[in-house]
Amino acid sequence: MAEGVAKVHKALGEAQDALEAQEQLIEDLRADGRRTSLAAPPPSEEALATREALSLLTARERQILVLIAQGNSNRRVAKELGISEKTVKNHLSAVFMKVGASDRTQAVVMGIRSGIVSIGGPVNGVSPPMSASE
Repeated sequence: MAEGVAKVHKALGEAQDALEAQEQLIEDLRADGRRTSLAAPPPSEEALATREALSLLTARERQILVLIAQGNSNRRVAKELGISEKTVKNHLSAVFMKVGASDRTQAVVMGIRSGIVSIGGPVNGVSPPMSASE
């Protein structure tokens, strides 16, 4: 039993490390956005391809991507939208497949770079992340 508890603690520590890395990435992207001038260079072929892939997303998939980008967990997204956590996971799987992302962080970064996701405020009427007590 002690071995099982140790494995759970190790997994939780790794998950915490991953979340901290994701938070740092988001903060770095926010800082980069504040330093970027208004006259942006023309989009690269990669950016255009990403934008095209993201255009395949449904309105609900975009909404979930925005909520995820705001730091919400699958559970919080489900609560916010009045759907099950499993449905959120299904939508995220569809997002990953459509845009060629391997995880939620990569999908969010692609959304930010293409302009679908905005860091620092609500996008398309989607509210900011809920507090931990909600």
